[in-house]
Amino acid sequence: MALKELEVRYATKRAKDYKLTDGEGLHLLVRPNGSKLWRMKYRFEGREKLLSFGAYPQVSLAEARLKRAKARLMLAEGKDPGARASREPTMTFEVAARAWHENREASLDPGHAARILARLERDVFPVLGKADIRVVSSADVLAMIRSVEARGALDVSRRLKQHVSQIYRFAIPQGWADHDPAVHLADLLKPKPRVRHMARVSMAGLPALVRAIHEYDGDENPRRRAVTRSALLFTLLAPRRGPTKPGLPPGTSLRDSTRPIRFGGFRLSG
Repeated sequence: MALKELEVRYATKRAKDYKLTDGEGLHLLVRPNGSKLWRMKYRFEGREKLLSFGAYPQVSLAEARLKRAKARLMLAEGKDPGARASREPTMTFEVAARAWHENREASLDPGHAARILARLERDVFPVLGKADIRVVSSADVLAMIRSVEARGALDVSRRLKQHVSQIYRFAIPQGWADHDPAVHLADLLKPKPRVRHMARVSMAGLPALVRAIHEYDGDENPRRRAVTRSALLFTLLAPRRGPTKPGLPPGTSLRDSTRPIRFGGFRLSG
């Protein structure tokens, strides 16, 4: 039975893929992520093949039926409609990624948007950029991540895995890809080493700590650098109230204190 427009429009996602059949090989594939993809099964020279017509609603039911009619006309002429499709330009990962970035750029802080693109250009595009986005495998993405982990950039490797998944979530509804190859890689990422916090800062080490805070350069944005430096100094110098006795006893100072003193998250001792 032929599909109705309302059936296509209100088809809801399920735990697994399922199909809504329109007849003559045409069906709508509904994925667990909610994307709806037009497909057509056909046989040519005794072999079963599959055509992709794009995603709904970018490709309407009427447009999908028109594409089916053109494909069946080619079959009637003894031609393989899939052979023509294979000669059409492929959507490369880099082109799809830049389209995703352009789509998001207006909603991001300019500095953050620039950092995302710089990460992709440095680590992802040299490995995956020229590949057809539809054929990039989980192993390809994992190899890219491993190369980033090898230089110790574990935070960057996690961000890149997230970016790849976001790119595929953008590409799938457009009909450029069928699945996200990064979706099952979370458990394979190298764990970050346990952070070892400094137990305390001695009075002798305090000047070096303050100099290090003043010289902090861990962010590309000058305003965020200044805010971070001010926050660190505030944490260091503002006595903390609570169960831990803050500050100095009345009538004493840092110079003549002989017992440990807590300032913010630091334990100072003479």
